[in-house]
Amino acid sequence: MSFRKLIPALLLALSVGAQAQMGGGGGGNPFLPPAAHIQYAPDRTYDLRHVAVTLTVDAKAEAFAGSVTNTLAPLGAGLREVLLHCAEALEVSACTVDGRPAQFTRKGNELTVALAAPAARGKPIDVTLTYTSGKMRQGGGFMGGGGWHWIRATAADPNHVGFWTQGEEDNNHQWAPTWDYPNDFATSETTTTVPMDWFVVGNGTLVSDRANKAAGTRTFHWRMAQPHATYLLSLLAGPLDTAWSSWQGVKLLYVVPKGSADLIEGSFGDTPDMLSYFSKITGVKYPWPKYAQSAMYDFGGGMENVSATTLGSGSLTNNSDGTRPMASLNSHELAHQWFGDLVTCEDWGQVWLNESFATFFEALYMEHSRGKDGYDQDIESKSQSYFNESRRYVRPLATKLYGSADSLFDQHAYPKGGVLLHSMRRLLGDDAFFAGVKLYLEQNRHKPVVTLDFSRALTQVSGVNMEAFFDQWITRPGHPVFDYSWTWDAAAGQAVLTVKQTQDTTPGTPIYDLPLTVGLIADGKMTRRKVRVSTAEAELRIAAPARPDALLLDPDHDYLREMRTHWAPSELPQIVKFAPNSVDRQAAAYRLLADSPSPEAVKATMDAVAADTGRFPAFTSLGGLTDAASGPEHRAFYRSLLDHKSSAHRTTALRALAAMPADPADQDRIAALIDAKEPGPIVEAAITAIKDSKAPGKDAALLRAARMKTLRASARVDAASALAAAGSHEGLKCLAEGAAASSPRELRLAALSALAKVETADPAVTTALRAALKGGDVMLAMRAVQAAAARKERDLLPEIHALAAKPPTGGNDLMREFLADAVKEALAALEPPK
Repeated sequence: MSFRKLIPALLLALSVGAQAQMGGGGGGNPFLPPAAHIQYAPDRTYDLRHVAVTLTVDAKAEAFAGSVTNTLAPLGAGLREVLLHCAEALEVSACTVDGRPAQFTRKGNELTVALAAPAARGKPIDVTLTYTSGKMRQGGGFMGGGGWHWIRATAADPNHVGFWTQGEEDNNHQWAPTWDYPNDFATSETTTTVPMDWFVVGNGTLVSDRANKAAGTRTFHWRMAQPHATYLLSLLAGPLDTAWSSWQGVKLLYVVPKGSADLIEGSFGDTPDMLSYFSKITGVKYPWPKYAQSAMYDFGGGMENVSATTLGSGSLTNNSDGTRPMASLNSHELAHQWFGDLVTCEDWGQVWLNESFATFFEALYMEHSRGKDGYDQDIESKSQSYFNESRRYVRPLATKLYGSADSLFDQHAYPKGGVLLHSMRRLLGDDAFFAGVKLYLEQNRHKPVVTLDFSRALTQVSGVNMEAFFDQWITRPGHPVFDYSWTWDAAAGQAVLTVKQTQDTTPGTPIYDLPLTVGLIADGKMTRRKVRVSTAEAELRIAAPARPDALLLDPDHDYLREMRTHWAPSELPQIVKFAPNSVDRQAAAYRLLADSPSPEAVKATMDAVAADTGRFPAFTSLGGLTDAASGPEHRAFYRSLLDHKSSAHRTTALRALAAMPADPADQDRIAALIDAKEPGPIVEAAITAIKDSKAPGKDAALLRAARMKTLRASARVDAASALAAAGSHEGLKCLAEGAAASSPRELRLAALSALAKVETADPAVTTALRAALKGGDVMLAMRAVQAAAARKERDLLPEIHALAAKPPTGGNDLMREFLADAVKEALAALEPPK
């Protein structure tokens, strides 16, 4: 039995005993047979050197025609045939090898080119295929099939057209025949001809942008001169708004749908800072000649194509609250340019080397931009995401036992691995850990990598043999679950700590051997003591000058772990005030305020919150506090929070004050917060707090909000609706303007819904409804039909009948069905009985 066959047999045998915990016979668990099987990276017979794609796009026909040249060098002597991956739908009409016609055969998604003579080892040859798109399937985004996706026009938005590609995991052969697996790297270039008013984004450097006025087309030539995995090749195009910038000699390109240019700064304004931070902390400058961030219709999440990230347009933001809500997504995708692009997993079972690193660096950027509390909270959030998945199944982080590659993109590959990198950082310290990251990148740049490459780099730099860590955490499933309690031995002057590891070891999860920290809180400070836990249950004795006020195991959250805590009531105020990790402080505050808390407990929490002055504070939620401290005697506390740096705390204060008996001074203060200079969430909370009040300045404040273009559509409409409901003509006018054809779609949808609740007749409202009924947008038409019926707008019956006779063709089947139902109901409501 060969070694390669022996390992699968052993893994399959071992997996049988783990089935009960890991999903039982593969049911619901994609990492057990029969759903899973052993998979290796495929053998290669050649080294792919360069991929050159030339395409002419026929947007109206949703088709393209072109060619691809794969330059490759045989790895052994006497190569007789070349295997390429090529989607069955692609219609290949010709093949040449070094310019001479060649025969080829096809089987499924493989195309095999016969060479006229045996090829010499290492001598490059050019294999060119001429093809058309054929009856190509519509590709989806992440987890949606990948390949080529057409953005289809809608009647409401003529610029809602274009296309994008999605290569991960192995979907680029859907539009460009090549070697489509990450265990080989090549340089690339694309030459793409599109309609004159379109812009094309590709990988690397823009070599040329040529217009052909006679043909009404433009041709974009992009070239990536550094090798990369072929799934990172990408194209996207459409009528787009673009903005160029630069960072340290690297060109930056920001791309959004036509008409969304005002969102570029709010969405991507922190990209230069991210580039500087990641270059500094890795010790490796951003490695590509440009970085494009392109937000596209129909795309979900983000994809780290080399030098050219694709994002969903739904993530774009004006950053009205100043918190950079796209920072998490943007930092994740940018980190991939190092981890996933510069170095790429050799096979999909090693995908944690891509996704875990990007997830961890996302957390690092939170630390850089939001401070330690932001980092701690992000690590905890990621831990909980993984723990939720671990209730269904656990698996090794690096594995060859899986079903589809899609299944590997789970909460293990993302948050679990990200938190384990945090654990490695804490184990080795920042200097050694980041030096190891730098060595790993430098030793393996432009190469496929495996887990051992990273482990060896950390060991080489730190001197710490990382095999034990990787054996426990990376190649085995699960995580530790600690249950601890403690008592005080006054005679010995020792805290007696009992630690149990209660995780289920059935699936192969170990009893962990870990160096842990114990935190002793006393006299207003915390001291740390080092201990080692390596058994299922251990009793540890820790000397102290006096009984601690509180004791915490792993107080800094150094490790990925679940912690069953038994904090005594007397410990809670101390943890709220002195715990080093904000997650514990928040948890202790919740417990302190639960079940009719004492005035002392409320005051202790209020004092801790008042001292927590950061823009991204330790206490992320004050829900428990607002329940416990809701009387007029707490008014001064909430007034002080109105000046807090945190928008979240200010919002909480607004809601708390609004729930108290009306106070003229508070109402004036709240009305004044409805100002364009304030963050969006503050304005929205102020609208909610004041709209039902009798404050003297209410109407003027609500009118300001209704006209505030930087505010979310729903908030603007909420303000206008409150005015209109009170009989304000200005409020009704704002709703009519919001529903008009010239307004953004999101605002129109919200305004149309609001108009259904306002009975006052107005010609401008009727005009806005008529435009929506005739515009061809299914959602807008449905909202307009509903509003017309509710408002008894019988003048709109001709337009509603027209919808019944010829409904819009856009939208999906379900939305068209909803529209048809709304039309029937409207006709029944508006037409007199026969």
